Amino acid sequence: MKISSKTHYGLQAAYILAKKSGVSVSAKELEKEIGVSSKYLERIMRILTGVGVVSANRGAQGGYYLADKPGNITVGKIVRALEDELEIIGCVKNDGCVKCASNGVWKKLYKGINDLLDGITLADMLEENAPAEKIVCSSSCADCSRNCSDKT
Repeated sequence: MKISSKTHYGLQAAYILAKKSGVSVSAKELEKEIGVSSKYLERIMRILTGVGVVSANRGAQGGYYLADKPGNITVGKIVRALEDELEIIGCVKNDGCVKCASNGVWKKLYKGINDLLDGITLADMLEENAPAEKIVCSSSCADCSRNCSDKT
């Protein structure tokens, strides 16, 4: 299972908004900090706005901000919004499917992933990353290594 760049950037954007809680963050600032194009970011933010994670103010002093407290927004809500409900295989949500012997495995995996992601809030991420000012990426993360000043 691979998480899309849309989800990777969307979670980064939500984290940045959580860090600056109570303050609108401009699209330009998010683009610069995340390293993503304005059109791509706009699509991501539209999805997050649609599910009630993010709100936006228009105008010269406008920008994005969290629609709720960081402690009330789960990573699961963000990921499911950006990953089409994290559907692993079509029959997982179909309780009547009994034709496939592996159906039980996929349902357990789906539940386990969602339970884990729903157990992490943006506030948890803030707390976890509090001591470090810079995001540190692994050398194998080509997508985000351009955004990080340090590598491990």
